Amino acid sequence: MVALCFTVDTHARGDIVKSVYKYNPKDYEGILGLSSDLSTFYELYEQYRADRTNDSLFALKNHWENLFFTIKHRELEGFLSPMLASETRDYLEELVNDQL
Repeated sequence: MVALCFTVDTHARGDIVKSVYKYNPKDYEGILGLSSDLSTFYELYEQYRADRTNDSLFALKNHWENLFFTIKHRELEGFLSPMLASETRDYLEELVNDQL
């Protein structure tokens, strides 16, 4: 169910940026909220990488908290295994922490 890596095209300052991530939002389209939350997280992550303002950092951290609980809820509902949920949270948290 999880892609080893995938490439995402985002627009940062008018340029197309290709980034490689471990978890593909398309793999989670059937799981309520997870696909869209992952996509938004990656977009906000790229925005922060391109424009390191307090506003973009706040948006990234705020959405990370929302995504954390989305993953936790999908785990409790049985849509994600505890191992996959933990690995996903750890990976995304590492992305955020690497930018701080």
